[in-house]
Amino acid sequence: NMFVVLVVDLLHEFELGVWCMLLVHLLRILTSLNRDLVHELDRRYQQVPLFGPVTIRRFSSNTSKMSNMAA
Repeated sequence: NMFVVLVVDLLHEFELGVWCMLLVHLLRILTSLNRDLVHELDRRYQQVPLFGPVTIRRFSSNTSKMSNMAA
């Protein structure tokens, strides 16, 4: 049965949703304190080193926009 092979990874979907909500909450807190803190968060994400050429890519320069988020 081909549909058994295409099982949805609910834990993966749940973790991505929880991470997104947590990031949105953090961005709201930082924005309410000082808008420059959001830029500092983006800068720190840019400093995360690569984990190999094909595994984890570099974060975008504007991580707080959350475009193309995928786990």
